Amino acid sequence: MKTLYIGACFLILLLFFCQSTGMAQSEFVIAEGIAAVISGNTVVARDKAIDDALRKAVEQAVGTLISSDTMTEKYRVIHDKVLAQTTGYVRKYKILSEKAEGKIYRVKIQAEVGRANLMNDLRALGLLHVLAEKPKIMVLMEEKVAGLFGTSAWENIGQAESTLMEKFLAAGFNVVDSQTVKANITRDQALRMMGGDSNAAAAAGLQFGAQVVVIGRALSKNAGGKVMGTQLQSLQAVIQARAVRSDDARVISSRSEQDSKAHIDEARGGVMAIKSASIRLADALIKDILAKWKSETYGRTRQIAVVITGLVSYRHLTAVKKFLEREMQGVKAVHQRSYLSGSAELMLDYGGKSSNIADELANRKFTGFRLEPVNVTPHRLDVKVVLDK
Repeated sequence: MKTLYIGACFLILLLFFCQSTGMAQSEFVIAEGIAAVISGNTVVARDKAIDDALRKAVEQAVGTLISSDTMTEKYRVIHDKVLAQTTGYVRKYKILSEKAEGKIYRVKIQAEVGRANLMNDLRALGLLHVLAEKPKIMVLMEEKVAGLFGTSAWENIGQAESTLMEKFLAAGFNVVDSQTVKANITRDQALRMMGGDSNAAAAAGLQFGAQVVVIGRALSKNAGGKVMGTQLQSLQAVIQARAVRSDDARVISSRSEQDSKAHIDEARGGVMAIKSASIRLADALIKDILAKWKSETYGRTRQIAVVITGLVSYRHLTAVKKFLEREMQGVKAVHQRSYLSGSAELMLDYGGKSSNIADELANRKFTGFRLEPVNVTPHRLDVKVVLDK
């Protein structure tokens, strides 16, 4: 027993020593950086590629450290601070490989990223909401409560809608005032949205500046009979909702929940059951939305649609695609979806923000034309061709 006790004490001291000396406070990350070779200057391109690799190493480390608590609390802005201070987080690195490929210089590194300072900064600030570009959420729910007849609840906030909004606000989301929305859309529009029309929801989201729209229905009904011979009634609630992304009408979460309550008043009991089901539904929706943002933000690419109008020649489209594929940093692949009457749609697999693509295209001079961004959202970029005079 004495030997076991001494051994246990030694193990505890060893773990404490490892933590105190920083042995357990590092993460080794492999990352690849790229940079454009301008005027044949590979020295400058190499330095920029290393910087790019270091930033990506820190970003990967951020992704492994983010917890659900970190993602859902209200914090201050940090993204630019974290990624701009790579030297404060990268303890050391070594180059695994490097080579010039035409006009691109590639560097692969193994970096040791310090976890302690990075975790402290992440705890202090709201990183994921910033990386997702502080999106706004709009909530519209149709609600029908047993005992209250002739209502559709599109004109006023119901229990399901108010509960979802409260949960999103508590999780740090920017929430659009649903009363303002309902005051400026028709009854038919609202009912189409709450009935599950993703395209109508996306259009309304764009109209009111919301990047994600939560739509659905809540219903309570009497389950029948009294509860164990008392005056209490059993009320059951069912709620269904989906989260739709505004810029491409894509459904990013679809959930349903139900609950039941016993109450002497049918309407009051129904409202209580709807509230209880709405709380669980909100938790599930928030988890799905944050998981989607996280998958698109840390160490992965997101799909961004680029719609080009005003093309007078297919050669212009070819020039744009060649630039995106060969010179635009962060673009993993370019997929052409369509080309018709001077308009084209491209889908990019891109490891960054759509605003970065807009900046690059706006400042790029093509032979005989340039591109002018006219609409930029997190997952869609609309540009028009402007011919040289």
